[in-house]
Amino acid sequence: MDHGSSPTKIRKSVVDEDIISNLPEALRDKILCCLPIKEAVGTCLLSRTWRYTWASMTELMFRRADFASGNDSADDDRRFLKFTDMFLFLHNGPILKFCLNTVANEMVSTGGHLYRWMLMLSRNKIKEIQLQTSIRDSYKVPSSFFSCDELEYVYLRACVFTSLHLPPPSKGFKQLHTLRLEYVTVEGNSLGDLVASCPNLEKLNIRGLCSQSNINIRSTKLKVLKIEGWFTHLNLHAPYLTSVWIGLELNSDTDGASTTRCNFNLSPFIASLSDVETIRFHGHILERVEHEFLILKQPRLFNRLTEISLEINLGDLKEANFALCLFQHAPNLRFVKLKLISRNSAGPTVHFWESIDRDVCLFQNVEVLGLFDFTGSVAELGFLKFLLEGAPVLRKLGIIDKGLDRNVLKYLLKLRRASKDAEILIL
Repeated sequence: MDHGSSPTKIRKSVVDEDIISNLPEALRDKILCCLPIKEAVGTCLLSRTWRYTWASMTELMFRRADFASGNDSADDDRRFLKFTDMFLFLHNGPILKFCLNTVANEMVSTGGHLYRWMLMLSRNKIKEIQLQTSIRDSYKVPSSFFSCDELEYVYLRACVFTSLHLPPPSKGFKQLHTLRLEYVTVEGNSLGDLVASCPNLEKLNIRGLCSQSNINIRSTKLKVLKIEGWFTHLNLHAPYLTSVWIGLELNSDTDGASTTRCNFNLSPFIASLSDVETIRFHGHILERVEHEFLILKQPRLFNRLTEISLEINLGDLKEANFALCLFQHAPNLRFVKLKLISRNSAGPTVHFWESIDRDVCLFQNVEVLGLFDFTGSVAELGFLKFLLEGAPVLRKLGIIDKGLDRNVLKYLLKLRRASKDAEILIL
């Protein structure tokens, strides 16, 4: 009489069965891609099935920190570079994602390593590249990078763009939707040419830009734009942006030169926007840009604009007029954030906000107002009084001050509010 297999045999059959090795190839690839790259290679010791599985991984992440021994840093660098070289040399199949992180080390700009790796990637249908290198280890973007024509996402750090190797717009990066650059030096109009070669680019994020040339960016697909850094000439035409963030830093050679200007078509750029939802202007952009006050024909041009964030001197006539014009043409504005700057105002402008007709309702839908570095100046108090009296649905007013006088605090709390629910928080 057969009573079935014994429990011992059942346990043995389960142990003998290699469940993981029998997983679909795509799932095994996902498992390896979740491991540190050294451990992924170590799976070659598991069994014959796993011996070469690592060599066909589709997503690669090389971190210099994974090779830290705590002893000789230079020796660790050599081991990391040799490992990366050998891995890419032995790799077989497409590489869809390549990430490199050497932020804390200076190594890739010498020896041609990055140029060699980029050449290998350009032949492997790469779709995403992220190179997080040290800002002290800058490099010129390899010409082979522009042969990666299937790219969809790019993040480059501490690099230099030139126009020498840029592809013509007819070739370019047809599938690229996101371009993120940090601590990037731009020569000529290479940045504008690069954007022109990306017909479907939707997000452009640049932090730490350095350029002394004319930058002309034109795109009808761009939705999100962020540019922060030092630049002298910027011309933008991207009418379908939903989010705009422009921040101008000053070069150390020009910090004390108040006559230094930035040639940026601010007014026509703003006037060309139709779908914008968020506007942020930070740094010295409102101070250094030569612009006339916006003259807009349509009374409700920015119907989708709900958030405005400015770094501004409320006592400066030019800057105050610019802010007023934005407020006047944003009927659905809900959030306002102002980082307040005290600069040398050209003329007696401290009573600007008191002079505005109180019948003009600019803040009908404003719910939240944030004021940073509030000093309690006449201009700042005038603006605050103007807003509180004209914001019937205001819920919260947050003020981060620089040590306000007790009398100023008392004055703030006594200001008339159009909204009965308005809460004032002073931090």
